[in-house]
Amino acid sequence: MSHVEKSCKRADAVTNRARLLAAALAVFAQSGLDLEVNDVASQAQVGVGTLYRHFGNREDLLRALVNDTFEDALTQIRLAVQPHMDDPRAALEALVAAGLRVQQQYRSLFAVMRDPRLKKLLDPARGEARRTQFLDQARGVMERGIQAGIFREDIDPELAAAVIMGSFASVFDHFGKITALAELEQRLFQLLWMMVAKEGGNALLVGSPLIEPGSTGG
Repeated sequence: MSHVEKSCKRADAVTNRARLLAAALAVFAQSGLDLEVNDVASQAQVGVGTLYRHFGNREDLLRALVNDTFEDALTQIRLAVQPHMDDPRAALEALVAAGLRVQQQYRSLFAVMRDPRLKKLLDPARGEARRTQFLDQARGVMERGIQAGIFREDIDPELAAAVIMGSFASVFDHFGKITALAELEQRLFQLLWMMVAKEGGNALLVGSPLIEPGSTGG
């Protein structure tokens, strides 16, 4: 086999793997953890044999889907924050926007991450390392904001990072179906900004709070 043929074969394999994972996510949105490999292969428009050449079994497919999803989510958040390393306010706004958009993109998978059937397939150490990587993004924003004198000095960056990253799932779950994503991004950013900004910083905010006055949130 020539070098060109080998390169083409590798490219086809990469393309098929990506197609299978995209198909698995689509099937997962409909079937959850009950997805069948035949449905995934059909969705990807490849044979079941092709699927098994990439993933040894259904569990391997689910494991790869979770790992790839989190890698992509982390990459999206990193790329959103990086251009604003010298502007903590813009970095926080970008972090919120990316965090909520990732929740929307992968909501079907994130919704079952605590399901024991899925958790038993995953490596706990890898999961802990992944959580640390996500928290690092928010913690970095907090630390740079404190050092720049933009955020309050009494904030615990580690705790603030956990609150921020945890807010994405809970806010999207509660408001995502009734509020446009762009509006939700703005409102959550405003709420977080009021929590972390030094006195006087809140004068920069305009618009509505996350929960309207008098609302029960129900």
